[in-house]
Amino acid sequence: MQLSLFSVPGSSHPEPESTRSPRDGTPTPSASEQRALPARAETLPRAAELAHQLSSLLKLPVHLTLTDNRATLVSFRRHPEELRLRVHHLFLDAPDAVVRAIATFVGQGDARARAMLEEYTRAQRTQVRRTRRPGAPLKARGQCFDLQPTFERLNVTHFQGQLQADIGWARRPGRKSRKTIRLATYDARLREIRVHPALDQPHVPAFVVDSVVFHAMLHALFPDETGNCPSSHSAEFLERERAFPLLDAALRWQHENLRSLMRA
Repeated sequence: MQLSLFSVPGSSHPEPESTRSPRDGTPTPSASEQRALPARAETLPRAAELAHQLSSLLKLPVHLTLTDNRATLVSFRRHPEELRLRVHHLFLDAPDAVVRAIATFVGQGDARARAMLEEYTRAQRTQVRRTRRPGAPLKARGQCFDLQPTFERLNVTHFQGQLQADIGWARRPGRKSRKTIRLATYDARLREIRVHPALDQPHVPAFVVDSVVFHAMLHALFPDETGNCPSSHSAEFLERERAFPLLDAALRWQHENLRSLMRA
């Protein structure tokens, strides 16, 4: 199981002019945004303390691994005699309430604990690295679908042509067993939408791709909404989403074909 933010926590306000490339206006990372995993000697004692806290709360041994991932910030796998937990290094100095939220999310999948973790990561967003050189183009044209015309059509139809974001297919993930799939992400700092390549297949209906892109565009419209499920979205977000004419059919298709998408 994992905690995957729909978008990398980002600011809803434009970056200062000093952080933009003069050539193409693409935001360039500040020193804090380029932070990598802290030095091993620095992290070992703090990681051991965090593992001890979580083990005490969960009442079982915790094998803790620190990551520098940009989207999946908490993931775990249960084993007969221990819990294997991977957490982003931004949680190393988390207050006790956030550590308890990690334990509650891992132990119970509690929605309130998830919301607290998402709020904490938003506050610590400068520790989440960029993974792509700013300005490198995304590839919108796939084997079956070209995302750029889709974005432009939806932008005109539903957003008065006012949304500004780049769109492209995400890199194909490695082959491993998965329990979830994120069909699209929106990066608020780079203003990018990435769509999962599992949707670039002949049997996927075009309206399903449209619905996924439309949902991601709503995250561009409401950049502070980082949740993945309907319960984590505001009433305003959900109201705008219902404007998509084939929403119910698209969600039903996604649910019925979830396993085949994960296999893809």
